[in-house]
Amino acid sequence: MSNPSSPSDEPEPTTKTNSQCQVCEDGASIINYGALSCLSCRTFFRRNGFHPQEVASCRFDGHCNITKSTRKLCTTCRLNKCLAVGMSSDLIRKEDLSGKKRKSSGSSSQEHVEHQIVMTIPQASILDQLSDISRSSLNNSELNLISNVIHAFDTFSPINEIRHTIEVINTTASSQQFDLTQSLQMISLFSNSIQSFISSTPDFKVLTTSEQWSLFQRNMLGLLSIGGIYFMRESGIFDKPENEMAILPLYGNDVVQQVKIISTQFNFDPTLIKLMLIAIAFSSNCFTKQNRKSMDKDSLLLGTYRLFGSQNVYVELIWKYLIYRYNYDESVKHISTFIKQLLDVLKLSIEIYENNQIFQRFIDDNGEQIEQSPTIKDKTIVPLWGKK
Repeated sequence: MSNPSSPSDEPEPTTKTNSQCQVCEDGASIINYGALSCLSCRTFFRRNGFHPQEVASCRFDGHCNITKSTRKLCTTCRLNKCLAVGMSSDLIRKEDLSGKKRKSSGSSSQEHVEHQIVMTIPQASILDQLSDISRSSLNNSELNLISNVIHAFDTFSPINEIRHTIEVINTTASSQQFDLTQSLQMISLFSNSIQSFISSTPDFKVLTTSEQWSLFQRNMLGLLSIGGIYFMRESGIFDKPENEMAILPLYGNDVVQQVKIISTQFNFDPTLIKLMLIAIAFSSNCFTKQNRKSMDKDSLLLGTYRLFGSQNVYVELIWKYLIYRYNYDESVKHISTFIKQLLDVLKLSIEIYENNQIFQRFIDDNGEQIEQSPTIKDKTIVPLWGKK
């Protein structure tokens, strides 16, 4: 047994076998730069380990599954996997300083080919994340649709604005404090962002004005609950106790702590959440509290087949995305867990609506204003994709 304090020792491999690359699961027999890795991943890390900031961002929010067959599809996730299993750029530097050379012209040639392949992978488009369409249930059109959904959501996201507000109010030089008005303004930002996001979709634009109004009336509370918990977490509201003051005046400490617990358990695959919000938006009924008296006269119910046609596109896209991202068995686990989490969020939103008169008034007033809101007027928002 080697001495644990020896500087030459490397971390033990965490793979199931002692001959499997910890990065891509290809065959491996040598520890390179701190982890058991194959020649391909060794070369990849040597080329990219020194300058991770120069690697293009992952177009799937950092969730790519790295295997032997997919390792060339995403440079970012492959490099992150290398670092996660213990590969260190410091060891590349030590190798360079020791004057080690490549062992043979054959391996040098192979490294050069591998380098060419990695460096020529285009990262600018989501369509380029999958060069082997045969291994995926997603086609180019569907990949493009996912990219459009992400773009539309991010276009109207209030996260940066909320982060800035929290930073300003929490500075020691600031005499401001969060109050109920500011909390309500923040929730309004959530609501307006989601309305604009949904309104920018071509599926929404083809609805009549009354159908658009009805759709938001039915589903806005559910959308706000799910989208809101995502915005809160991504804005850093649960990072520090002082940040929680941003929503404490509206919800109270007990509810804030419940939301915080749910947020820690929630599946925060950003792409999954954005696709799910679209799917929920085109539901015929996501009421958490039914207080409308004209359900039987709702024009939306007359066009449910058309409505479900839109929803079915996004539900099917969610499943195909999960298969591409996690493989079949993991996808089943992800979707079942995610649905349970969504139901927990909706259940809590019902309780908040029933027990918090201020929040209830905000939701009801918001529902009444939607009909007159310029957000859903025809031709006010140009669709970010599809027919104009």
